[in-house]
Amino acid sequence: MLERELDIFVRDGQGVRRIFTYRRWMFFGLVAGLCGLLATAAVLWPYRAGQEGVEARRRAALARLADLKAAGLALRDRAGRLVGEAARIAAFNGKLAVMVDAPREGQDGAAFPDRLPPAFSEDGLGRGLGDFLGALGTRLAAQEAMQQELFHLLSERKLAFLAKPSLWPARGYITSGFGARSSPFGRGGDYHNGVDIKVPSGSPVSAAGAGRVTEAGTMSGYGLRIVVAHDFGLETVYAHLQKIEVKPGQEVKRGQRIGLSGNSGRTTGAHLHYEVRAAGTPINPRQYMLD
Repeated sequence: MLERELDIFVRDGQGVRRIFTYRRWMFFGLVAGLCGLLATAAVLWPYRAGQEGVEARRRAALARLADLKAAGLALRDRAGRLVGEAARIAAFNGKLAVMVDAPREGQDGAAFPDRLPPAFSEDGLGRGLGDFLGALGTRLAAQEAMQQELFHLLSERKLAFLAKPSLWPARGYITSGFGARSSPFGRGGDYHNGVDIKVPSGSPVSAAGAGRVTEAGTMSGYGLRIVVAHDFGLETVYAHLQKIEVKPGQEVKRGQRIGLSGNSGRTTGAHLHYEVRAAGTPINPRQYMLD
């Protein structure tokens, strides 16, 4: 194999033919190539051996990232629910404040984020979470302190509380709120002086607060209607009734049944129309209706 040159011949039907000429440099070239391959393999082998470990670490990191993302989203949903709960408590406390003529929330200038901060609710999940939860905790603590104060005031002003129309007059759901709206009788709009509570015809209707019945009869548009006068210049109106069970001049207690809901007057279906008036001016009943 180390000869300088070697000719290779074959014999066939046409005689002897030379098919290849081997030269010594070919041998050394082959050996050098094999040595180069071995050297390259020796250099690259540690990287190849470590590739599996790198891949395993990459998969583990991706799994941890997925877990962190799921935990972050769950935490975001929980924080969102807490915001809603804080808002509900604040609304309830605001209604209690109206009942006892206490200062309403917000007059002290307390700041609170009403929604999740953008960096927390979108792509920057987790950033600003500490500040957000701190503000939420401050808000809830303030609401708890306010509620304790309101309950203390309620115990002192029980009679005044009972006189104000804080109850739902019927148990249902509101289909039309207070204020401007599209007319239910055709095109255009009108101004709704109260709220419409959807209840089956014949449902009990109760006095929202203690007071005295000033009107009980039929009125154009309202159908069968009851008006109850309360202290502090407040009145409540219950309309579209099926039946009236009280008389003008009668004193009624908070929660006392005064009639049955119906579909009398100008309506598009059975419901209770309910109004609250202050000094004769309609105001939004929802600020008095404790949920």
